[in-house]
Amino acid sequence: MRWLVVGLICWTLTPARAQAPKPGEKRPIDPAQAVDLAARMDRLEGMLAPIKGRTFGEKVRGDDALADASVMLKAGRWIVRHGEFYAEDSVAKTIRVLDLGARRAESLARGIHPWTEAKGGSARGFVSKIDGSVQPYAVYVPESYDGSNRMRLDVILHGRDATLTEVKFVLAHEGKPYPKGEEGLILHVFGRGNNAYRWAGETDVFEAIDAAKRNYRVDDRRILLRGFSMGGAGAWHLGLHHPFLWASVEAGAGFTETRSYAKLKDGSDDQAKRLRIYDATDYAANARNVPIAGYGGEDDPQLKASTNIVEALRAQGVPLTTEGPVTKAQGLPFLRVVGAKMGHKIDPASEAILKAFRDDHAREGRPETPKSVRFSTYTTRYANAGWIAIESLRDLYARATVEGDLEGETAVVRTENVTALAIDRGVAESVKLDGQTFPLRSAIGGLLPRVSFRKIETGWEPLDYRASRALQENAARTKRPGLQGPIDDAFSGAFLCVRGTGPAWNPNVGAWSKARLDRFAAEWSEYLRGDLPVKDDRDVTPADVESRHLVLFGDPGSNSWIARTLPDLPISWTKTAVGFSASYPASDHVPALIVASPLNPLKYLVINSGHTFGAKDFEGTNALLYPRLGDRAILRVGGSSETTAESGFLDARWR
Repeated sequence: MRWLVVGLICWTLTPARAQAPKPGEKRPIDPAQAVDLAARMDRLEGMLAPIKGRTFGEKVRGDDALADASVMLKAGRWIVRHGEFYAEDSVAKTIRVLDLGARRAESLARGIHPWTEAKGGSARGFVSKIDGSVQPYAVYVPESYDGSNRMRLDVILHGRDATLTEVKFVLAHEGKPYPKGEEGLILHVFGRGNNAYRWAGETDVFEAIDAAKRNYRVDDRRILLRGFSMGGAGAWHLGLHHPFLWASVEAGAGFTETRSYAKLKDGSDDQAKRLRIYDATDYAANARNVPIAGYGGEDDPQLKASTNIVEALRAQGVPLTTEGPVTKAQGLPFLRVVGAKMGHKIDPASEAILKAFRDDHAREGRPETPKSVRFSTYTTRYANAGWIAIESLRDLYARATVEGDLEGETAVVRTENVTALAIDRGVAESVKLDGQTFPLRSAIGGLLPRVSFRKIETGWEPLDYRASRALQENAARTKRPGLQGPIDDAFSGAFLCVRGTGPAWNPNVGAWSKARLDRFAAEWSEYLRGDLPVKDDRDVTPADVESRHLVLFGDPGSNSWIARTLPDLPISWTKTAVGFSASYPASDHVPALIVASPLNPLKYLVINSGHTFGAKDFEGTNALLYPRLGDRAILRVGGSSETTAESGFLDARWR
């Protein structure tokens, strides 16, 4: 860690930091403190090394137990790496977290893990499948919990905090008493910091829930989602995009659309498509599938978030009535509460209404098989409609709907803009799909839990086992759920950046691609709280190709994997010219591209791009974290910067 100590000492002595910092600004630390922190982290790292690979009995997985201790080391490393000492006691708090990690490591060395049985608040960790980083989460356990019965789980999303670090998150929850008036298990999600639970932040929510399920007995039918401010934006987003996962959703303040909230001026069709991925207002109809309560203070500009949803429901013909502070939707488990004369917080009267709403629905739980499904989406990234799974759309980023009703032993399903879907076999004896009737429970291919259907010129056709497999193999070469783009989508799952090691065709492009990868690594570390997974092209293994999206930086001269896959990519690229339909000089232009990988059609292949937004967007409003590019672009490059010469989307077959 000598480099770390030297870096910290240099940072502490920078003349520009001589004057007293303002609240919320980073503070210099004493060189002796830097040396002390480095020594503590070295010690903890040494304590953790022999624990790797150990098991700790049936109740606690070895990797979970190790992550519970390792996340404390990660907290120390990141606060030091980015100089995130925002308060006078930041160093002391970092030491407290490192000491907590040391105590846990000592316990694990003796084969025990007392914090896993603790009541009240406990900060824990998991290893993310995205980049192998350790990410924190926190669980509050009531005194009544003994593991004999499954228990309700409330998932809480925090608001934006520019001074949030892993250290701050751990100390906000570790050892704290169980909150009064609450019920069941409570999960606080770190969400990789401040990103409104988008991209890797969205994945973090579900990985934290999975970690809680591994370590506590959770009732899947009674998982509730709650959040306020940025957490409210996250709750609107996750509640309406994944409506069949929650017993209820509570979204306070936040934002629900991008264009007016972020004051965007670009009105292009391409941008409209990109905004439809996340804008909750476009998914407001999904409130038909989940109990959802919105809140806003009367004097809070973010009251607009819930107002937008109310207006979207009204535009769809949903009758709404308002009595005092509460607006209800007739026929839907939806309400909007307005806090009288309140700013950006919840008043006690409104909190009582919201608590009664969530407790009522928690007791009932979500149905295993909903009798009625009313689901809308614009992308196969969000395609789970309860007992119906959307598998492809005719027009991506145009509204697609499925409506399903269980009427006795018949499932009646109506679709729009859907070209392939699957229906759970056990819900009924038959299905009436857009007027055509097919057997369901007794359909051919009874070993499969779902029956697949494909749209053809004459209507729908059911697929037997062989045809289903053929469809899946064909679908691997087309856009489908989890493999539909745009470029930013690759960074919500396991990925590997591949650095070219050969001589670039054009030095300008070679220098830019190196700078672009370095910038992506720096932004990933600071804003998404992990080390960017990177390998040289010569070190990539078959296991990497099998298990991760590959993100290739360079050109066909410098990166052997670009050269290998180029014949299968929808682009022309030579030493002198590059382009999709038009041609640009290859001396100062490069493609940015995402496709289903020619090496493994179950994974993405990305060329020359990390996230298409950057540091200034992370530091601004979270609504700015939307895609700046679609599936493809030509970038004009120079030095470490680039401008977009053209951009757009690929068709359903990645062409």
